[in-house]
Amino acid sequence: MYKLAALTACLASRAAALQVPTRRQFAVGFGTAALGVPPALAAGGKVVVVGGAGFVGTEISHLLATQGVKVVSVSRRSAAAQAQKVQYEQFVDFVSLDASKDDLSSVFKGASAVISCVGVAPGQKNQLDGNGAVNERIADAAKKAKVGRLVYISVASAISEGTGKLLFADYVKGKQQAEAAVQRNYGSGGSLIIRPGVISGGGPGLPPPPGVPPVPVDAVARAAVAGALGKKSGILDGRDEIVRI
Repeated sequence: MYKLAALTACLASRAAALQVPTRRQFAVGFGTAALGVPPALAAGGKVVVVGGAGFVGTEISHLLATQGVKVVSVSRRSAAAQAQKVQYEQFVDFVSLDASKDDLSSVFKGASAVISCVGVAPGQKNQLDGNGAVNERIADAAKKAKVGRLVYISVASAISEGTGKLLFADYVKGKQQAEAAVQRNYGSGGSLIIRPGVISGGGPGLPPPPGVPPVPVDAVARAAVAGALGKKSGILDGRDEIVRI
């Protein structure tokens, strides 16, 4: 019995030593190597996810954090509200601001990439500026802050060049304005534009148009992370191109 108890205590001690460190442990000065901090985090790299508390942004922030990337989630929601939605929160900083009007320079400073999930869904108010002007502002601010890469979640051409062009004219124009700003600031080599149709996995929502298959949210997140880490550039248009990443 004594040997069994000793073995159990030993295993528990080893398991505790392997736990992921918290930001409090960083603050009190423990060495990153001793704590087993992932190399990307130890090196100080960070990716800013604008719209990080939304359906897609939460998935992206979570995936980045599991890969050891320091994540900054930006949202109009409070930091506490954002933290409730993102796992691995010890690797995520939560910033509350409005990307359509607040200063972005400080939060973008030192970032290796920015991912924008900001947008207004079809049928909602302010579809033009809520998709266009705000993302143009994000792209301009990222470039000014010397952020290396920019990833933008847009909409499939099957929608923007199909019936959506007539049914949701301001929505499509806003997405096109945003894409133009990304290309103007970063070109195809320094950016990734992801064009899903309807993104599935978030519960009931708008049905996809005929012939436009939905894209799983985890596939969109994988593509966005690949773009942020420099593994993919250019444009991914539609489900087939996105899920292959």
